[in-house]
Amino acid sequence: MPDPGKGRLPRASLLLLLNLLAFLGLGLGLSAVVVVSLDPAFLPADGASMAADSASLLLNAIPPALVAILLLALTRRGALSLLIMLSLMVAVHAVNSAKLELLDTPPLPGDFQFLAHLGQDAALLSRYVSATQLALSACIAMTCALLLYFESPWTALSGRRRAMLLVAALFANGTLLLKLQPWSTVYAAPLKGFEAWSPASSVARDGVIVTLLNYNWRMNYASVHVNHAATTGILRRHPLPPPVPEPVELPDIIVLQSESLFDPARLRGVDEGILLPQLQHLMRSNRHGDLWVPAFGGGTIRTEFEVLTGLAMRSFPEVEYPYFSLAISGTVSSLASVLGQKGYRTIAVHPNSRDFWNRASAFGRLGFEEFDAAEQFVDANRIGYYPSDADLVDHVLARLDETKGPSFIFAISIENHGPYDDFPNADPDHLAAQPVPANLTASAAARLRGYFYHLENADRELGRLAEALRGRSRPSLLLFYGDHLPALPRIYSELGFEDGASGPLQPVPWLLVDSQRSHPTANSESTASFYLPALLLDAAGIDDRGYFRLLESLRRVDSPKGGWTPNEDQGLVALMQLQQRGQLSVQP
Repeated sequence: MPDPGKGRLPRASLLLLLNLLAFLGLGLGLSAVVVVSLDPAFLPADGASMAADSASLLLNAIPPALVAILLLALTRRGALSLLIMLSLMVAVHAVNSAKLELLDTPPLPGDFQFLAHLGQDAALLSRYVSATQLALSACIAMTCALLLYFESPWTALSGRRRAMLLVAALFANGTLLLKLQPWSTVYAAPLKGFEAWSPASSVARDGVIVTLLNYNWRMNYASVHVNHAATTGILRRHPLPPPVPEPVELPDIIVLQSESLFDPARLRGVDEGILLPQLQHLMRSNRHGDLWVPAFGGGTIRTEFEVLTGLAMRSFPEVEYPYFSLAISGTVSSLASVLGQKGYRTIAVHPNSRDFWNRASAFGRLGFEEFDAAEQFVDANRIGYYPSDADLVDHVLARLDETKGPSFIFAISIENHGPYDDFPNADPDHLAAQPVPANLTASAAARLRGYFYHLENADRELGRLAEALRGRSRPSLLLFYGDHLPALPRIYSELGFEDGASGPLQPVPWLLVDSQRSHPTANSESTASFYLPALLLDAAGIDDRGYFRLLESLRRVDSPKGGWTPNEDQGLVALMQLQQRGQLSVQP
């Protein structure tokens, strides 16, 4: 007599399989809806509807659907898994929209590495999140909690079946992240057209999810092939010049990196000369010029890394945040390490958390002996949300006074960090009196007034620092520059720039003040941030007989400008890749 229990397990398994296939199909469909609704690669462009490529749509929808399957195996709850997947997708696309608007770059794998180190500094980024977005996030979190409690788990998805699904989901997601077969074949088309140097273009063409995958797959700086032939060629064409005699008294060297500082006179409708009077005054008798930096609207550490190391971010297109990779993958030579070998006391100063941007770890690797951070600014005055530039300058001067020998101080301001509207600790009358173009909308005008308010303080403190250095007995060099343009996309859109170029192609100013002599006929010198350390060491009379001396020779024959390609580009990239790895030998 046949056993009535036989066949029940296969039927239950078949029913579960059908349910899983339906769930996967639903996940793909919902994922595709989000992609079509939010992804710039599928949104209408220039008023015309784009013809969505069904293959590209599927490639962007598959990864979230696989995540939903993994969530189902973990939670056994279908609605909860789909809601979490959709929330993650919406969050990624919201970040993409914000980053493209403010920074001209989409989310990249390095962002997740950065967020893992954010910690208590999440408040800095939270100021860019609207009340509506916060309320929506709270509603989603509450809904997820309710689903977790009230939604019935899939009864058939338990025991061995659940374990098998979990293994299958981990395998599918893992092989996708590692670009193993069959995914390397499935994603062959976007892999072939990938442009590592232009992530915004990649997103516009391939979509957000596919671009994230591409960067995860293709970008591994440690495996980049170095063009040794290009290295040999550039070293042969540019031998080291004769040694420079060291000065009798080494000067103190102060570098002041000014948060979001640029010359607003580059904007249409902003009169030249009414802003930055101290900077303009100092430029008339000191070396100065336009500075081309690898950041726009944010990404301070990209410019910072270039100025400290002389390594151009363009030589490492796979890296977005160098302090999480390039600066900690070995002992990278920098201004701090070179000057430390010359007997300098090397100090970094930044009135923010020492762990933000992974600075504490990176600065130690770069050769700084000391790092004065937020702990030293507990009692500082706050202008807006952050410690003032005035307190930063006071701290720098106090550190100089307590040191007998030569000092190198790398100071990073933060007062002028956005957001620029409705910030606290400001004089409302002085804020309202800031001169802005009359043709701005009310909200844009308020934001620009807020920026000008901080800019006025930064300029005044630059003048005060330069004057104080002139009054000291020790010689000193002051290098001052802006790290990038501020995140003011609405102002850029409403006003435009005098030269007609876009925001990412605008320079920031740089200035080098020698406390013991001036240059009455100083002409403007355009340069790039990665050339600044070589320029600074040369001005100080310090010859490292290596990379920085060679870089100064290359700087003198280059002509940086917006979107330019450096002279000896291939050789320079190869030099920098070897320098970052500690494998470059410049000596003949």
